[in-house]
Amino acid sequence: MTNTLLKTDNIVADTFQSSQIESFMDKLATKGKCFTYEFSAPASFNLEPLFSKLQNEQFITKLDAFVCTDSPLGKLKHSAILASLKLQNTFKIPSITTISMRDKNTLALQSDIVGMNSLDLRLILALTGDPLRLGNQPQAKGVFEGNSLLLLKIIKALNCQKDINGTTLNGDSKPIYPFCVLNSYANKKENLYNKMQEKIQNGAHAIFTQPIYDINIAQELLEWCEQINTQNQTKCVLVFGFFPIFSYKTALFLHHKLPGVFIPENWLKEMKLASEQNTEAQVGLEKSQILFSNLYKIHQKIHFMSANKPDLIEKIIC
Repeated sequence: MTNTLLKTDNIVADTFQSSQIESFMDKLATKGKCFTYEFSAPASFNLEPLFSKLQNEQFITKLDAFVCTDSPLGKLKHSAILASLKLQNTFKIPSITTISMRDKNTLALQSDIVGMNSLDLRLILALTGDPLRLGNQPQAKGVFEGNSLLLLKIIKALNCQKDINGTTLNGDSKPIYPFCVLNSYANKKENLYNKMQEKIQNGAHAIFTQPIYDINIAQELLEWCEQINTQNQTKCVLVFGFFPIFSYKTALFLHHKLPGVFIPENWLKEMKLASEQNTEAQVGLEKSQILFSNLYKIHQKIHFMSANKPDLIEKIIC
């Protein structure tokens, strides 16, 4: 009996601390470095192999939070909520749970978020969600009761201990912090600006961009965010998306298949030439390192993406 109690005490002492979420929010809101990393939950019952890969990379010690994806491209994956909980408790840093409007109605969404609150999953990346026609579950039907703005309104209500209809909820709750995403490129800049403005006005604490490959675009997005914050007396933080490119095939995929991403022509030309000369990895690494350095010089809030290949990020920042 005594040994069992001692083991339980050790587990409790080694669990994630709720105050770490507020510490992360403070770091995000102030000047200086703040790094997040995208964990793309696989279609697997077992997350341990990916966790082992992460634990072997030094850059994990430089992370401030994970972002756990929610079945991107409409493909079957491990639950984002449960993967987030396991990430948070394993690595002892906050996990931002991606939730899309695609798969659940407002009843299910509210129930999930209320339950997540008691487990200290209080950082939520609100998405509308990719269309199911892109995925591998043809029998599934999209809900899309609203877009990400509706999810922001749900979170705002829950933070007032009310449901979306204004009914008061019982019990004590902790603050929920909503984030949003934004394309890093659009043919009509006005549309992109308006979307950023909508998300900030609806309570987003931070906006994560799609990967950026043009420093001028990064600077412009940063200026927009500052301008909108000034106009609305808000403090939304922009987080630059960063995805290193190590092959011409990846560059083409990001440019043509990932909405809202723009790869400059010189990148495509250089990566194509490198593929012909069998120097893709070297050229891609050099270009990605320069890009990261330039982004970091103007803004130290960076979200790293690598399709579950953490060694690629390790080459950039370690």
